[in-house]
Amino acid sequence: MTAAATRFVRVIPVEELRDGELIPVEIDGTPLVLVRHRGAFFAVQNNCSHRDFPLSEAGFDARDGYLVCAWHGGCFDVRTGAATVPPATDPVETFPTRVNGGYVEIGLTGSLLAGR
Repeated sequence: MTAAATRFVRVIPVEELRDGELIPVEIDGTPLVLVRHRGAFFAVQNNCSHRDFPLSEAGFDARDGYLVCAWHGGCFDVRTGAATVPPATDPVETFPTRVNGGYVEIGLTGSLLAGR
C-alpha cells in the first residue's frame, strides 16, 4: 500500500512575500506562519510551543533562520521546527511548501491532513 500524494493548497503569489518576511495564513482553521528565507518558503504552526503565542507576531532572525517569539524570546528554526532557544523546548510543526505557477503552496500533512 502506498501513501496518498500530498495535496497542496495555493496560498499567495510568490512576489507578495519578500526574503526575510513572514505572513500569517490559515488553512481549514489551522493557523500557520509562512516565511521566506534565502529565497525558499517555509511553513510552520503559528503557535509558540512554550505559551501558545502567535509566531506571526514574532521577529525573524534571517541570519539563523529563526522565528523569535515576541512574548518570551523562544526561538524556532523555520526549516525544521526545532526549538533552538529557551524557554521554548518543544518543536513546532512544519509543513511542506512548493512554488507552482507563480504561487506559494502549502502541503496538507500532519495536523492539516488530520483536520480534513
